[in-house]
Amino acid sequence: MAATKPHGGDHVVVMGYPSTIADPCHGQAASTGQAEGSSGRRLSNRACCFLLVATFVLAVVAVVVIAVELPDGYPEYSVAVTAVSGLDPARDLTARDRPTLSPVLNVTVHIDNSRNALHKACIDYDDYGEVTAEVYYGDAFLGRGSVPEFCARPRRQGEGVARAWGQDVAVPWFLRDELAAKLAVGEAAVTVKLLPWTTMVCNAKIGGDLSRF
Repeated sequence: MAATKPHGGDHVVVMGYPSTIADPCHGQAASTGQAEGSSGRRLSNRACCFLLVATFVLAVVAVVVIAVELPDGYPEYSVAVTAVSGLDPARDLTARDRPTLSPVLNVTVHIDNSRNALHKACIDYDDYGEVTAEVYYGDAFLGRGSVPEFCARPRRQGEGVARAWGQDVAVPWFLRDELAAKLAVGEAAVTVKLLPWTTMVCNAKIGGDLSRF
């Protein structure tokens, strides 16, 4: 740095160079670095959001697949009365010279285990003791029979047939006449109880489809 004193005046002019000089290249590099850092953070945030959404979607899909492919619903029990003898309207029910009846009814017990992919459902004497089907018309007992042991495997159905029978059972005449009239038009239904369960009771149409308990 140099100092000069001009002629004819007392002022001193000092000239020199600044201690620092802005470097345009350096400033541009700093700006570029900041921009790249900001862009990187944005990409990182987007990646995190994408991963969170993808994880949530995969979790939902997994739950749906498990629910569809591995259902764990309860089995459904139902019965059908498929055949009857000893209850002919003319020969048995309305014949006044026959004070008692000796009916035989085929009772099909059906298990629908298609909603369960993990466990089988069974009529098993080891768990419940002997399982029997009792048949009534109104309050009048008609017959009883043992249900054979059987199982419905996971996602499958199974059934067993009980032969419920009664020997010289007394049925009031008004019920016999009513049952005869309904059998004649194909509308007769009986009450089936599956024991030892107290809640397994349903009405099943004679010769009709399965009726759920």
